[in-house]
Amino acid sequence: MSRKYAKLTAYLGEQASDQVMLSFAEIEKILGFVLPDSARNHGPWCTNSRSTGRHNEAWLNIGWETADRNMRAQTIAFHRTSTAAFIQRQTRQRNLGHAHHAAFDPLTLTETDLAADCAVKLQLRWWRLGAVKLDDDRKLVFPTAPAQAGLYRLIVRAGNRTNVYIGEAVRLKRRFSNYRQPGSTQQTSLRINALLIETLDQGGSIAVDIAYQDIGLSIGGVLIAANLDDKAVRRMMEQAAIVAHGGIDVEMLNR
Repeated sequence: MSRKYAKLTAYLGEQASDQVMLSFAEIEKILGFVLPDSARNHGPWCTNSRSTGRHNEAWLNIGWETADRNMRAQTIAFHRTSTAAFIQRQTRQRNLGHAHHAAFDPLTLTETDLAADCAVKLQLRWWRLGAVKLDDDRKLVFPTAPAQAGLYRLIVRAGNRTNVYIGEAVRLKRRFSNYRQPGSTQQTSLRINALLIETLDQGGSIAVDIAYQDIGLSIGGVLIAANLDDKAVRRMMEQAAIVAHGGIDVEMLNR
């Protein structure tokens, strides 16, 4: 990480709250210099994907991540990861003398009388649906999707960077319609709409994959039907797919 971002690291490290919203102007005031144009105009600037020496180590190395990037308001939210927040709370309690309980001892644990088999195996297959384009009115045009429950994957390529966004929906067709024309209160849809339009304006490309059939789910070695109309099943598949993409940049824009 460049040392010139050290003041942002120090600022975040001093925060008592687990989340802070900063405007680009406020970040510049903290740093003492003007941010590059890519910070305001290029979504991947605030990515949480690690790459040695990048500016985002200013927040990642101390357990923070970026969340909501509002292009209109020119703001970015920073929040502590759950692990970092937990550690800080524990440290704070010790410093204030609030740790009254005995230290955890794993040797006191005993097996319960209800030990359900949690051996879970998931398998899904992605199908290429097509590409996202812009129409003459600069509105997003998604390839025709089925009106069924499933997972979707947006592969966003801009320059030499590839970001992957994975989501789940009870109706894939309706979800893509929301991204094309989001409502004023649909913050996630607004963010993705802006990111995709920005990518296409800059000459990038966006491919759409879906997974809505050929879903394998076994629990305790027993194969069962994966009911994607069940949100819990979709969320489980979604998180598994996100973990499976750990080798490339994954933008978690749906936090």
